[in-house]
Amino acid sequence: MKRLISADTVTDAFAAGVRVISAPVRETIVTPEARAKAMALGVEIDHAGKTTAQTPDAGSCERVVDPSGVIVVRGQSVKLGRFATSADRSIALTDVITSSDGSPMAAGIMSFTRDQAFAWTLQYDEIDLVLEGTLHITIAGRTVEGGCGDVLYIPKGSAIVFGTPSRARVFYVTHPADWATKPTRPST
Repeated sequence: MKRLISADTVTDAFAAGVRVISAPVRETIVTPEARAKAMALGVEIDHAGKTTAQTPDAGSCERVVDPSGVIVVRGQSVKLGRFATSADRSIALTDVITSSDGSPMAAGIMSFTRDQAFAWTLQYDEIDLVLEGTLHITIAGRTVEGGCGDVLYIPKGSAIVFGTPSRARVFYVTHPADWATKPTRPST
């Protein structure tokens, strides 16, 4: 079955910072409204099946999309951009899989140093795999530490501080992928 790219798909991708949507001709149908929305928002629809996903401040990566829907992100091609967490700090980050890929999960790579610790409240569930260095997750006054090869799960709603005693490079998976565009419900 072919994947449908609608105007909503383009709008969601744009909101997530995606500026190139992979749409191989044999695997996708792009509606006329989606083409018009993409043109209006400056989003490229790539029909070749091999793209370099780029977002203004969120890096880039080379991606190959198989007709089956499997996406290969070429690890050596990942260039981290900047994820601004406040006026005086920024973290190197790029999303490599997003909701614009039709995935219910998102994934990316983040890198930061000791001087770039930052507070964050998760609006999604997250799994982190420490690729390099040491990751500290501080929550409720306690610090949980993960080293190279360790996997950490952080539940939705957690108010944490991402930190490191030196440096950390982390692969993350979030669910749902489109958490930033979904309305939040008040807690009961």
